[in-house]
Amino acid sequence: RGLSSWEECFDEDLHLFFEAKLPSPSSYKEWLLRNLTERQFIPYVLDSADGKVNLEGATNVDALLLNSRNGFAIIIEAKVVSDISYEITYDTMRNQIARNIDVMLEENKGLCYPLDKRAPEKTLFLLITPKLFKDNPSSRLYGYTFKEYNTNPEALSGDLPHREHCDWQNISSRLGWLTWEDFTRVRKDCCRWLK
Repeated sequence: RGLSSWEECFDEDLHLFFEAKLPSPSSYKEWLLRNLTERQFIPYVLDSADGKVNLEGATNVDALLLNSRNGFAIIIEAKVVSDISYEITYDTMRNQIARNIDVMLEENKGLCYPLDKRAPEKTLFLLITPKLFKDNPSSRLYGYTFKEYNTNPEALSGDLPHREHCDWQNISSRLGWLTWEDFTRVRKDCCRWLK
């Protein structure tokens, strides 16, 4: 939305970040405080939450490509042999892809330049894995999760229960899966970071 071509997405002020910290949405943190016992049942973990107001820290996305001029961005989760994490300490139901999508949908005006220029409605999520696992998606939790979010966008509402009135179809259409092998086919002169 708001961009007329792929060329415009990647034109001009591009920034590449590794392990960028994106804050957990305040709406999720507030929701988790109210629903903690529905998402966690281990007594000592529940005890450790007593008195805390922040039950989830920032998400370190593996990479973030950002056009600071128009707000276009790609949040990247990269895997080699590991799977996605399937929980956080205080929410046994929160998976790593849902967490990345959640921060993708959140505006970050409080972050420093140029991270404050990312537009959530112009942000995509990209999963990168070996071709072996994309060809055999049932071998990894991310295979099941990614397929579910693409074939049944409403499943996102179950994994992001604090978000209401979202266009889940639109969000689902902004999720992509590439393989490391796809990158070996890219001509090195097409991308300044691959030179």
